[in-house]
Amino acid sequence: MTTPEITPDLLLKYDRPGPRYTSYPTVPEWRNTFNDEAYKKALVQASQHHDSPLSLYVHIPFCAQRCAYCGCNTITAPIEAQVNRYLDDVEQEIASVSARLGKRKTVSQCHWGGGTPTFLDEPRMRRLFAMLSRYFDFADNAEIALETNPVTVTTKQLKVLRELGFNRISFGVQDLNPEVQHVVGRYQTAAQTESLVNLCRNLGFTGINVDLIYGLPLQTMDRWQETISSIIHIAPDRIAMYSYAHLPARFDHQKVLDLFKRPDTREKYALFADARKRLLAAGYRPIGMDHFALPGDELSLALDNHSLNRNFMGYTVRQAPDQIGFGVSAISEVADCYSQNTKELEVYHEQLQQGLFPVERGISLSKDDQIRRWVIRRLMCSFKLDLDALRRLFDIDGAVYFTAEREALAAYEEEGMIQIQDACWQVTATGAPFIRNLCMVFDAYLKTDAKTLFSRTI
Repeated sequence: MTTPEITPDLLLKYDRPGPRYTSYPTVPEWRNTFNDEAYKKALVQASQHHDSPLSLYVHIPFCAQRCAYCGCNTITAPIEAQVNRYLDDVEQEIASVSARLGKRKTVSQCHWGGGTPTFLDEPRMRRLFAMLSRYFDFADNAEIALETNPVTVTTKQLKVLRELGFNRISFGVQDLNPEVQHVVGRYQTAAQTESLVNLCRNLGFTGINVDLIYGLPLQTMDRWQETISSIIHIAPDRIAMYSYAHLPARFDHQKVLDLFKRPDTREKYALFADARKRLLAAGYRPIGMDHFALPGDELSLALDNHSLNRNFMGYTVRQAPDQIGFGVSAISEVADCYSQNTKELEVYHEQLQQGLFPVERGISLSKDDQIRRWVIRRLMCSFKLDLDALRRLFDIDGAVYFTAEREALAAYEEEGMIQIQDACWQVTATGAPFIRNLCMVFDAYLKTDAKTLFSRTI
């Protein structure tokens, strides 16, 4: 696709609350009636597919301190005994899941998220990886990744991770301006960031990612452009650029940011539009809605050969039919079900002690849910809806099944965001940044006004 300029006016016109579609149905639709028994049944059903690989996710909720912008499930400055007990609990959960999966053991993707996974010291990282290796078999080409804070991760930790087999890493940089960093509680220079990226590259990590956030307090166009210029110079393989979601009613610690000026709506869109333009000019390719990758990176290659996929870990080239999450708040996608663990550390511990899976909520997908999930994922990953593939997979006539959606897409077609053809509905380069909006057309749970609990689409 060509890459036309996306203006702040166009961004402003189509910005609204909307899901990020790491799942469908989205989390607000899940119910607490989906419980331990429902999850056990899903695992048993998944165990029948012996030769299919798995994706594993482990949530490490601990952080030395909470960043002011954070919207993650974290526990700040835990005591040592708390961390050790948590690893004991995670091991119990891993063993219980493995027992129900039977002979199904092969792992194609593993991701540690948080929190800050590298809050764990080297012995604990070795212990956690040994747990996973004891119960599962990592494929030779498995993607083994984690997120980390560039301020706190050490050279020794990075060397241990590489020794264990980790081959992907993501740094939460967010912004490199000192004033912005001071307000949000992050402190690292461009030189320190570059040094870390180069170290990881020399150690053999590939697909090195940097996270950025636009819309933070004290960000201005000049400051943001300096950050983008520094990141382009550092040249990570991938860049994820997220809109800051200011939700102080939900995250009490974000209230401190009310003391500082944040970019207004138009300024925020201008930050995104300028960064996107500069990244594309520097040779990065747009991946999905908010990711960028160098042409030789696996994400770019997967986009070209239509093998790009998306799950709770983000965009991936190692998608497995089922994803298993371990730890507090972790999400599993198994046998056409979603299941999320409790967010409360004590509840997590107590339920495991009772021999239960610590499920807080979930959902079993209907046939319509499965169809719409497939459509939304294909739009998010390949920017098109192949009606012939839809017919082969679900035995439906997509043009008829989605008659109402076709009518709703007319406005986007007039904007030049999507081309509606008999066999394929193709998102254009203009429509790519608005892919969340296009996917919302297919969301059966959003037929009323969009829910304000979602972040903005831009």
